[in-house]
Amino acid sequence: MAKTLLIVWHGALFPSYRMPFWLLQRQYGWNVHLLAATSWKQALPKQTRFQSAPDEPISLHVKRAWFQFHGAAYFHLTFPLIFNQIKPDIVYIIEEPFSLMGWLCAYWCKRRVPNVPFVVYTYQDLYKRYPPPFRWLERYVLQHAERILVSNTTCGRVLARKKYKRMWDVLPSAVNLERFSYQAPRPRDGLFTIGYFGRLANEKGIDSLLWAMEELDDSVRLRLVGDGPASERLAILAKELGVSERIAFLGTVAHEELPDYYHDCDAVVLPSKTTPRWQEQFGRVLIEAMACGIPVIGSDCGAIPEVIGDAGLIFPEGKSPKLAECISMLQQDERLCQDLSFRGRIRAEQHFSAERVAKKLNQHLHEALMEKTL
Repeated sequence: MAKTLLIVWHGALFPSYRMPFWLLQRQYGWNVHLLAATSWKQALPKQTRFQSAPDEPISLHVKRAWFQFHGAAYFHLTFPLIFNQIKPDIVYIIEEPFSLMGWLCAYWCKRRVPNVPFVVYTYQDLYKRYPPPFRWLERYVLQHAERILVSNTTCGRVLARKKYKRMWDVLPSAVNLERFSYQAPRPRDGLFTIGYFGRLANEKGIDSLLWAMEELDDSVRLRLVGDGPASERLAILAKELGVSERIAFLGTVAHEELPDYYHDCDAVVLPSKTTPRWQEQFGRVLIEAMACGIPVIGSDCGAIPEVIGDAGLIFPEGKSPKLAECISMLQQDERLCQDLSFRGRIRAEQHFSAERVAKKLNQHLHEALMEKTL
């Protein structure tokens, strides 16, 4: 008989993000239910509504979330009702351990309905001591989780500092290899186009990219795909540096259109900078670009080097001359571009495909169930 899995994730907005869950049902026999928010804005360029797929194989419970301005404070009033209706065998909570929603799920599994195991996913890769009540919520979740999956290895070290004693493992984000299809580097037309994809926010280090543009010749163009609180400041900086005519602010584009924008680039840059409260926790744009065969350049902020591996170039965060050197290297060396294009696609297939992520997640869920019955 198929086991029932309830997944709780406010970020499951796009069909490609949910592909591993589809495979859990289609290939591994789970009866998958997903509780998601109708829309979300935090850490996104703008308010984004949940996007359903015509062939969605899993059961969706897309409900209004309260206090959705922040992942730590939001919650679903309908969670207990949905839980009682579907009676899951296990719950997968893709919410931070310190969050109200993460605690609500854990409490319902362990106190209201004992003996329902749960697995938690966290992106937190900086050690933080949260104020009450979030410190207490986190302590409860860490104490009762069967195991915790993390976005990068630094998260695991943070869990160890917080005295988490059970198993943790890295489970990366997945990319849809069919939608983000491979194309070999395009023929040069005299111009070299750099792309940035994501929020236009101070911590994303886009100012370093603009300063690097000042050091590069006029054949290098930059396309900024996204929006955010720093957009006006960046436009002013581009004018002050005299590079505004070579930079296109394209704003937010539909998620399904992203592959076309990637394929219009010769390289993609993620120049994130560490702040006291944040560092890059994964960098989904990197695996999307690599899947498309676009060479990637990333700073050494947070998880970026772990995600890129040997399939791209790394520069010290905030060092625009070093970033300019990386861009020049790709511009002048077509063989290097071809090599990184191929290596990036192979890395995406071997580490970040929906099939690989679903297989690993399925193993952890089954092991958590077995451990609970022992």
